Amino acid sequence: MTTAAELMTVDIPRGDGHHTVGDMIATLRRHAWEEVGHVYLVDDQAALVGQVPIERLFQAKENTSLAELKGLPPLEVLPGDAAETVALRAVERHDADVAVIDNRRRLLGAIPIGRLLALLHDEHVDNFLRMGGVSRVDLQSSTGQQTLSAVRARMPWLLVGLAGGFLAGGVASAFEVSLKREVALAFFLPLVVYMADAVGTQTETVLVRRLAYGEVALWTQLTREALIGASIGAIVAVVAAGGLWFWNGHPALAIVVGASLGVSAIVATVMASLLPLGLAHLGADPALASGPMATVVQDILSVGIYLMIATALLPV
Repeated sequence: MTTAAELMTVDIPRGDGHHTVGDMIATLRRHAWEEVGHVYLVDDQAALVGQVPIERLFQAKENTSLAELKGLPPLEVLPGDAAETVALRAVERHDADVAVIDNRRRLLGAIPIGRLLALLHDEHVDNFLRMGGVSRVDLQSSTGQQTLSAVRARMPWLLVGLAGGFLAGGVASAFEVSLKREVALAFFLPLVVYMADAVGTQTETVLVRRLAYGEVALWTQLTREALIGASIGAIVAVVAAGGLWFWNGHPALAIVVGASLGVSAIVATVMASLLPLGLAHLGADPALASGPMATVVQDILSVGIYLMIATALLPV
């Protein structure tokens, strides 16, 4: 995990609030700074007390003190803070001014905006790749060793999907009698599977984004998403059951499909919460749960839920 300390630079202009604009401009001209978006104000113990935007410095008169030009407080982070979390906090605040301090608030350095943008770009690319079960190797040229590496990177996730497909088929075969008794059940199996995947993907996306900002309480997350899943499931169930009943005049089948959609929505939100949180607890990247693994689990569960409800509700 990249930390704030790895992104920061110590080569930044610092000054005392009593210094004048003229003194600070002379200091700036004597050195080629790595980061000069702000002049950081420190006290006698090198503790951060504020900052002056560079544009204010050049607009002010030379005898103006730096304390008079102080801008909004910078975003303060610790050296060990996760770099991605720092970048997201900076974007959320619409502020590129990130100061790195220690536990005594002594100024250690600052993080240039270019490094934050580069980090966010790399993280977004990696997340998109992982969601598809691939890696950065697939962005390289497709010749020789790179091709073999790309195949090795993709195959584990595809094999997980293949195994999941067999398991889902096995679950469906266990309800062969119900399927033979009511062939129309097979028509709506893709609908139930798709809706469960869609609801689960929404939950995973929101949760992974929240995890990037910090810790997420397990029971709070499960309770919240279960309520959301129940609400979504109830609405979808009523709409689907009503529409299907009106369409084919088969009330029993309409109830089965509606009930399956409602239950699957709740289960999908719970599973989509448990997978990322479980991976994060194990020290793995929670973005992995937004890919094939979560899809496989939700597909198997939704098939089982649908056919169990059908077996229980449809007349023999």
